[in-house]
Amino acid sequence: MKISLTRKEYKKSKSIFDDEKDPNKKFKKWYRYAEKKVSEPNAFTLSTSINNKPSSRMMLLKGIDEDLVFYTNKISRKGKQIKENKYASMVFWWKEINRQVRIEGKLKELPAKEVEKYFSLRPIESQIGALISKQSTKASSYKNIIRDFKIERSNHIKNNTKIVMPKFWTGYKIKPDLFEFWQGGEFRLHQRLEFKRRKNKWIKSVLFP
Repeated sequence: MKISLTRKEYKKSKSIFDDEKDPNKKFKKWYRYAEKKVSEPNAFTLSTSINNKPSSRMMLLKGIDEDLVFYTNKISRKGKQIKENKYASMVFWWKEINRQVRIEGKLKELPAKEVEKYFSLRPIESQIGALISKQSTKASSYKNIIRDFKIERSNHIKNNTKIVMPKFWTGYKIKPDLFEFWQGGEFRLHQRLEFKRRKNKWIKSVLFP
């Protein structure tokens, strides 16, 4: 299978280099625009690492107002990696508008009450899915996973009970040390704008494509 000649030619785009000094504000502006053009703008790749072995997976962003927030299972592979190494990276790829945002920083676990509040707002089926999932561990079969889900859902409907958030469910927010904004450009002359945190200041740089 030859993929070496597979390529997309990007059209000339507007300049991303403006006077904005706060990358958080720039990200929110880009995100609001992506919401109008992209089917799932909150989808991102989360990369974690321990013992110099990186691991990546797709996630969904669930908060953007104050911090960039996501929720997950503590006992999953990523949960265990985050426990050992709080530093992670996030990549948003918005194909429809030829934009990418890369973020690096340190993760901090959210307070339990905040996590519980979000968990209670999830659809019942999603709550049950989280409850029965021993995420990242080996299962006997997918058929048995569906069986366990149906049993738990049936019990909930029958007894009309509130689903208690499992102790392994949690959320994280990232404190960014780096933002990189990327815009696909004509002739592979992509636009790249980097913000690096130095103490309490952001250092802004234009990068080569």
